[in-house]
Amino acid sequence: MKLVSIDSAGSSWNVVMDHSQNLALRADYQMSPETFETSSMFVVVGHRGCGKNKVLPQGSTPETRLSIRENTITSFNLASKNEADFVEFDVQVTKDGIPIIFHDDVIVAEDQIPRHIREITLEEFRGMGPQTESTKVSKSLYRKAVDGSIALWTTDVEDSMCILAEAFAEVQPSTGFNIELKFGDDGSTTVEELHRVIDAVLQDVRQLANGRMIYFSSFHPDAVQILRKKMSLYPVFFLTNGGSQTYNDPRRNSIEAAIEVCREGNLQGIVSEVKAVLQHPASVALVKSQGLFFFTYGELNNFGEAVLKQKSWGIDGVIVDHVLEMVRVARQQEEPASPSSAAPGRRTVPVMY
Repeated sequence: MKLVSIDSAGSSWNVVMDHSQNLALRADYQMSPETFETSSMFVVVGHRGCGKNKVLPQGSTPETRLSIRENTITSFNLASKNEADFVEFDVQVTKDGIPIIFHDDVIVAEDQIPRHIREITLEEFRGMGPQTESTKVSKSLYRKAVDGSIALWTTDVEDSMCILAEAFAEVQPSTGFNIELKFGDDGSTTVEELHRVIDAVLQDVRQLANGRMIYFSSFHPDAVQILRKKMSLYPVFFLTNGGSQTYNDPRRNSIEAAIEVCREGNLQGIVSEVKAVLQHPASVALVKSQGLFFFTYGELNNFGEAVLKQKSWGIDGVIVDHVLEMVRVARQQEEPASPSSAAPGRRTVPVMY
């Protein structure tokens, strides 16, 4: 049996590989005066908290599920209440060097001019979207709808957008963080910008982690390798579409290429779009044979049958939008359910604060 320990202040991650190449994740960290420990667990990660937001074209019929603004403290703490082991969120860094939590490559306000987060200040970011203080006036947010049009971005349960430091301060400390470093898909991010972002994020993490379980991820192959060289305290995973999309950078185009990125950068795991895994189940054994953790993301992870199938194959964790339902399925508290049959309605969703 091989045991590799990754220690941080007040916490440790242990990667255990037995002779059958099965991996177990043990996250031990001190929460004075008690020690919280989970071992050999199948991890459920809340996607952007309690699920991503879909913006529908004007005139469309609203979805039956209650929508909660993604990547906000409210959404993170709801996922925690619904027993997600981790919450996944997207971190970018403003022009003035502040790590904020926001998914899209660009942010679009009332003037509908797309701006990169790196082009705006924290003050400008704070002035967009819903506000928790009634006296503050903000600019409405817009987002690309499913048909490609630009539409007003609203949700049923609103909260103001947040910065990384606020997530550390206000999200339940027992809930782990999957910090995704977000960069544009066009490959235009400079090496200098990669270092600027990574340095700012690591500064917050080193000052504020306080024993919280953390792992990093990114779709950018250079970013994960730079991050690993700068920091050896927390696991780093490489995100891949697994071949479901084709990019100019061949390192992003297959699970096999992702394994090579991990080997070269001494990374700890891969997060793949779930379709690639369901279409090629042998990829699970391939990744695990390399001593890597293997997580998946994607809309099919909101189907109980898909989650249980992956669990039986040896997948270590799933990133899901429908946290409450998939936690119950993963822990065998109820029969597998599809999003349509398991989704709580708008008037009955168990929103907890």
